[in-house]
Amino acid sequence: MKKSNRRIYTVLIAASLAGAMILSTIGGCAPQAPAGDGDKVDLSAREPCTPEGAPKPKIVPADPSSAAPKQPRRMWATSYRWTKAPDLVVEKWLTEKPETKGKYVLIEFWATWCPPCRRSIPLLNKFHKKYGKELVVIGISEEPEADVRKLKTPKIEYYSAFDTDKRMYKELGVFGIPHVIIVEPGGFVIWEGFPLLKDYELTEEIIEKILAVGRKLKAAQAEKTP
Repeated sequence: MKKSNRRIYTVLIAASLAGAMILSTIGGCAPQAPAGDGDKVDLSAREPCTPEGAPKPKIVPADPSSAAPKQPRRMWATSYRWTKAPDLVVEKWLTEKPETKGKYVLIEFWATWCPPCRRSIPLLNKFHKKYGKELVVIGISEEPEADVRKLKTPKIEYYSAFDTDKRMYKELGVFGIPHVIIVEPGGFVIWEGFPLLKDYELTEEIIEKILAVGRKLKAAQAEKTP
């Protein structure tokens, strides 16, 4: 992404997201056994699942150019915002491989044993159904294929894959799941984090704002083209 375009993204997205923050109740995450069909889990968890001995969440400073609240936020991964995203690498696709060229890409790192991960599945299904022409939604599990396929409810309707080597996890420094990154068509990360974090939830309104910025930039570029 050119510096000028990145600056436009920073200003437009930050300004548009300022009014899209909503509040929620935070609770703990109690990891459970790999999911099976009909499993009942506590879907009220609003904290990410982390491995035993995991470090404390990182504090990401507020963007000084942002119109959003000037407050730091917690991250359970290394921040990649406004930098090039790692290559999309998986061990195996459980659905067809998506075509991502020219589209925004939302990737969620998750596991079936993680209650907040399962909580986000209906929301990701909604994003996939409503914005599929512009936004590719992908879930990448760290578990073996058999464990992922055991999960029948809620049903995953977006693109799904697994990678037991956790290559993208490691490159992004992920130590709490679910963790989401949204990548713009040029390959740069423009949104990241725990999608249920208080004041920074990933919502339909935020997706709308991000895609609206992309549409404006695309229209502007089209006007400049002879």
